[in-house]
Amino acid sequence: MYIHQKQQGFTLIELIIVIVILGILAVTVAPKFLNLSTDARIATLESLEGSMRSASNLVNLKARIEDKTDCLTNPTIEAGGESITLRCGYPCPHPGGIAAVVEASDEFTWHGGNCGGQLGYIDVQISDAPDPNTCKIRYSSARTNRPPGFTATNTGC
Repeated sequence: MYIHQKQQGFTLIELIIVIVILGILAVTVAPKFLNLSTDARIATLESLEGSMRSASNLVNLKARIEDKTDCLTNPTIEAGGESITLRCGYPCPHPGGIAAVVEASDEFTWHGGNCGGQLGYIDVQISDAPDPNTCKIRYSSARTNRPPGFTATNTGC
C-alpha cells in the first residue's frame, strides 16, 4: 500500500524571487565593502612611473646622440618643444627636467626639485590621495655610475 504524502518545499517562482532580492541587496551593498579607489590610484601611480622611465630613457638617447652626458654641467636639449635640463644625460629632477618631459594631468602635483649635484630629487604626488605624501613617486638624480632612481610609495593611496 502506497501512502501518498504531500512534499513540502519552495516553488520555482519563490526561489527566483529570493535570488533576485539577494542580487539587488548585493549590488547595493557591495560598493560599500569594495573600495576600488585605492587600487585605481596605485595603478595610476604605476602608470606614471612607467611614463617617467620611458621619457627618461628617450631623453637619454637624445642626449647621447648630441653628446650631452656630462655630469659636471647641466646642459639642455630640445624635446617636444621644451628645453629639458639634463643631469648626466638624463632629465634633471626639476620642473625644467623630468616634469617638463612627462605630460601629467592635473591630478598630479610636483614637489621639490633640485638639479644641483647628484643628490637632487623631485616628488610627484597624486593630489586627491588620502595622504599625498605617501602616494608618490620620487625621481632621484642620475649619477656618474647609475641612471636616475624611481621610488614609488603607495601606502597613502
